[in-house]
Amino acid sequence: MRIVINWGINIRTTVTIDDNLYERALELADPDMDKADLFRVAMQTFVRVQAGKRLTALGGTVADMPDIPRRRSEPSTQ
Repeated sequence: MRIVINWGINIRTTVTIDDNLYERALELADPDMDKADLFRVAMQTFVRVQAGKRLTALGGTVADMPDIPRRRSEPSTQ
């Protein structure tokens, strides 16, 4: 399936996607969601996931960095 997406100001893209994947995405999307919005959300999700993977890959690469507590401390009982 070929879809032309107008991203806004200057970007227009033609993509070829798997028909089954596209149909599944439409099933999961809100019924009134615009096709352009579906692709916009997909791109935002991709960027967020990839940024998280890059951040995870950086874990432990800073020399002499103190440990960061991962859990909140117990509340004080004063």
